[in-house]
Amino acid sequence: MVKKTKCICESFLITLSFVLFIGIVSSVIIMNIQNALEYMALISGMAQLLYLILVIILLKIKGVAIQDRCQVRPVSYKKYILPAVAAFSFSAFSNIIQVNIPIPEALTGDMENHLGNSIVAFIMSVFIIAPIVEEVVFRGLIMTKLRKEMSVTTSSLLSAVLFAIIHFMAGGTITVIHAFWGGLIFALVYEKTKSLLPAIAAHSFGNIGGFVPQAIHSCPAIIQYMIGVVFMIVAILSCAFLKSNANKKMPNVSRSLKS
Repeated sequence: MVKKTKCICESFLITLSFVLFIGIVSSVIIMNIQNALEYMALISGMAQLLYLILVIILLKIKGVAIQDRCQVRPVSYKKYILPAVAAFSFSAFSNIIQVNIPIPEALTGDMENHLGNSIVAFIMSVFIIAPIVEEVVFRGLIMTKLRKEMSVTTSSLLSAVLFAIIHFMAGGTITVIHAFWGGLIFALVYEKTKSLLPAIAAHSFGNIGGFVPQAIHSCPAIIQYMIGVVFMIVAILSCAFLKSNANKKMPNVSRSLKS
């Protein structure tokens, strides 16, 4: 019980350090650069990269390689397909529903208004940097630690909850709920493949799926709903296949790793 409590506390501290670091670094940059909000995506991405570098340095000091601590190991290309389909389909479905159902702005937040005007920076931050850094933190660091003391269900739920919490910085309640379910999918992928790489790929494809509503916005509403239902079915089936093939235990992390 003591070990479980310690794991949970450490997981919350990692999440808090992530939020504070990104918030402080971003705020400092914004206050010192004119028109910084136009480059918000780039600023957020750079802050996350700095956090990742800090994590790598701290692990190195402890004598731990990040690829070992976070289960970064190559896997067959086939293990990327189902995770990518599941995450993309879920995100497409969720965003189609959000676009077509009137939701108060207080619940959705105004994430889109703070992404900035640089397309290149946006792509780098949302599709590359964020998936890598957030998966390292919430699956590689947090879920791996929780999984050593808890069941896959408990560790997946806790890592997804913590992952969802950080999205209060970027959006409203709907964004947080969307992130929670996305976090569960990424946790399932990590558990199934025993590698962080497919989870990162799934995260990236999940972010890409958020732009499906823009691609079909000219279609009648009923068609958009039908497309959303198709994506929902695909997401459910993909997750079901992932769940059925998931192993019961994560591989033992090297005993040389320090807690």
